[in-house]
Amino acid sequence: MTGLEIRMRKLFEKNRAFVVALDHGLVMGPLKGLERIAETVRKISDKGPDALQMTPAMVRILKENFFSRSSPMLIARLDTANVWRQKYRKYESGYYSVVYTIRDAIEAGADAVVTYLVVGYGEDQVEGVNVDYLAALRREANDYGLPFIIEPLFVAPDNPDSIKEPELVKYVTRLASEIGADILKVDYTGSKESFREVVSYAFAPILIRGGPKTNSDEEFLKMLKEALDAGAKGITVGRNLWQSDNPDKLARAISYLVHDNKDLGEILKVLK
Repeated sequence: MTGLEIRMRKLFEKNRAFVVALDHGLVMGPLKGLERIAETVRKISDKGPDALQMTPAMVRILKENFFSRSSPMLIARLDTANVWRQKYRKYESGYYSVVYTIRDAIEAGADAVVTYLVVGYGEDQVEGVNVDYLAALRREANDYGLPFIIEPLFVAPDNPDSIKEPELVKYVTRLASEIGADILKVDYTGSKESFREVVSYAFAPILIRGGPKTNSDEEFLKMLKEALDAGAKGITVGRNLWQSDNPDKLARAISYLVHDNKDLGEILKVLK
């Protein structure tokens, strides 16, 4: 499909993609770094991201970041789940819900859409509903030539940020591939060797999930570099960027890593 090919090539125009995720409020509520969202996005939108990931509702107050020819692309989040809400109230059983339609995403100006595939928590029926919705959304996204991104996660009540055990990551990656994802957002498994196997099992290019906040920017950048060296086609970063003390500098450093393939020592100089 021509539209799908055009949008995919634009996202990966520099061979790899750098995506900033800002849609955490839909699943986690208010987080540090996203209180004044317009100010946060203003600091990073022109520092190298190829796309910004957010809900269609967010676009209403952030639309100026997409007005120019050099603006990042827009990836629209369509769904939510209660697995990340433990801070407020621990869930007894999981739920999955589609909040936005493909039409909502298109009306917001989206260039792609992203959905969760949440495996391993709650009742099996919830997992089945999740898969049913993804299949329907994927068909509709294909009708409009929108890249359909699946974020497959294996989670548990005591580990809501997802389990990164290689065998489980390989399982959910393959499951999301079989559903028909055009792009996958996948956890890094912790080693190049195991992650190369994940890449080999996938039918679509993989973007690394930035995941929970790391101990330092250096630790985070090292993880990203290992994943890229192991075959990832880009990264999606959220908390590790906009909860950083210097998100503008870190965004530039990530762009150098993803797009220019500079060595880690050279990249770290950008943060000083």
